[in-house]
Amino acid sequence: MNILIVDDEPIFREWFQMTVARLGERYHIAGEAANGLEALDFCQSQHVDLVVTDIKMPGMNGIELIKRLKEEMPRIRVVIFSSYNEFQFAAEALKFGASEYILKAEITLQGLDEVLLKIGKDIELDHSKLVEMNSLRSLLNQNQLALRTAYFKELLQGNQQELNDFHDKMVLFGTGVTERNLTVLALGLLPSSELKIQEEDLRILAVTNIVNETLMNEAGNGCSFLYEENVVMLLVNIKSTSMKSQRESLLLLANRVTENLRKFIGLHSAISISTTYSRLSFLPEQAREALESLHLPLFYEDRSIVFCQSPSSGGQADTIPVPDSFHRFLDMGQIREVSEACRQFMNEMTEHKALNAKQARALSLELTYAMVNKARAYQVPAAKLDLLYSEAHMEVMRLKTFRELRGWTENMVDTIVQWIELHRRKYGEAVQNACDFIQSHFSEELSLQQVADHVHLSRNYFSELFKKETGLNFNEYLMQVRLEQAMNLLSTKALKVSEAAVQVGYANASYFIKLFKKYTGFSPTEYMELHNRA
Repeated sequence: MNILIVDDEPIFREWFQMTVARLGERYHIAGEAANGLEALDFCQSQHVDLVVTDIKMPGMNGIELIKRLKEEMPRIRVVIFSSYNEFQFAAEALKFGASEYILKAEITLQGLDEVLLKIGKDIELDHSKLVEMNSLRSLLNQNQLALRTAYFKELLQGNQQELNDFHDKMVLFGTGVTERNLTVLALGLLPSSELKIQEEDLRILAVTNIVNETLMNEAGNGCSFLYEENVVMLLVNIKSTSMKSQRESLLLLANRVTENLRKFIGLHSAISISTTYSRLSFLPEQAREALESLHLPLFYEDRSIVFCQSPSSGGQADTIPVPDSFHRFLDMGQIREVSEACRQFMNEMTEHKALNAKQARALSLELTYAMVNKARAYQVPAAKLDLLYSEAHMEVMRLKTFRELRGWTENMVDTIVQWIELHRRKYGEAVQNACDFIQSHFSEELSLQQVADHVHLSRNYFSELFKKETGLNFNEYLMQVRLEQAMNLLSTKALKVSEAAVQVGYANASYFIKLFKKYTGFSPTEYMELHNRA
């Protein structure tokens, strides 16, 4: 317990301090004051639990000090130690909030200990009550927040009962929001290394509190609530003024919200702003507009403010990047250049932000599947490739931002490049060029002579050299490449067996079926069923 001694007699202050010291470490003399004014100054700058004061002092007496403490710092207890045995002083001191009135002449060590113990218990009781009250207030706030969130979610989904209750609920929640000039904003919470609140629940509470306060300060109305993970929805009324258009006012409001979130809790964010309407029936449409417009900033983690009617909506068909260099290097067998081509393509996607999440994921899978197909032809173990192939789609769908998707894709490409480099046979230049040519033209009517001409060798010499370095003759190698490609097709696409045969270079479906079963142990139909079940 921190105690302040207030008395104009230094000898009493010294005696009291010595007496308290004899009671042990439970009590600490925080300071001394010669009158009420000094005492007030001390209490305003230091933590004090108990003031022990005389009645008659120059400047400000004990009664005035009690009054001021009661008004300004009611948590501080006061005990009067006076030389005056007059009832009116005692009555007045107790009336204004003194815990005890004791004559100095009657103070004993035991009596002082009893008084301080009693006051200590009162302070502990008050503290426990305060903790309990704060806990109850927190629970009430949480319940109200949950009710508000549930109501607004139903409202934005067009629930008719919630639409009917709109005006009453706005009064109940104290939002000040009305039907006229109603705008919906979607606030996306982005990753930040500057976060001042790490616990997610507390951070979301801080976000809604900061947003609500900003809305009230800037617009005089508004409310916010957590709509889904990392997305907070805002409702606000904004009117045009003689100084600003409605659009300018909304832009200013959105900037204030993002700046306050960054300033107070280190959170980065993006905001999309719906069209403004004056009919509640448009609320679901406004929510849809805002959420759809937020997808790109959230996916690319772009700290931007977007109006839903903006013409620059990404993902148009004529702006979708095409990984031409990647596929060209892959088809030519220039495996080491593939990783860099993938990075360059990802740089383009990052710069232009032209693709939405669905399109970007599809392109990521395209690159991954192309790498798997090429790896099959280079004898990378099927077990590795099948596992990656089967899990790729689920992995990509799990990634929420382009940064995560890019990292995953580049890692997959690099990994498969390493697998190919590790497992592909190291041939001489002529045979390697021949293998690459076969990889690019396997679906055509390919002959030994064509490949020999491509590498500028005689037919017989090339045939001997090819068998010596690869361990397979030309026809065996071509069949292996074609059947590996067929396995890939049948495991990923719903094709007729005859269609798959043609796509890998076999016009005769029966012959293809015979070769496929001999190579894999399954008929094409059995192989498709096996992978469809997986």
